[in-house]
Amino acid sequence: MPCAKILVVDNSAEVHEFCQKVLGEKYGLTFASNGAEAEEKLAAEKPDLIIMDIYIPGVDGLTLAEKFKSDPELAHIPIIILSGIMSDMDLPPGFWKMGTPAQGFLHKPVEPATLLNEVQRVLAASRGIKITKPPWGGYL
Repeated sequence: MPCAKILVVDNSAEVHEFCQKVLGEKYGLTFASNGAEAEEKLAAEKPDLIIMDIYIPGVDGLTLAEKFKSDPELAHIPIIILSGIMSDMDLPPGFWKMGTPAQGFLHKPVEPATLLNEVQRVLAASRGIKITKPPWGGYL
């Protein structure tokens, strides 16, 4: 099975490095630092998954995610939000009402195993495979 491609959209070089260390051996990674760059890379790369921060230069990640989900050619690509937002007060207005277009949400800083498990879960779900989490932790 070919390696899944992931587009990481975050303006932090540290997040890019972290994702490269955690996911780089298993997945093909492409990085974007702002909304315009994300749109260019998405069109060129056609990733299997997008990992995106909410607050990125140019446009917020939720607006970008909604734009991707409204495009029939991109709507199938799952999105994981990776954000430093720690409370509902920090979320953009209407976040919970709009039924976020993301299939996963992780808080920064995130543990490497948590990121890897969430990527595996979301990719499997997008392929119609159900992954269950056993009571002792981890994913099967």
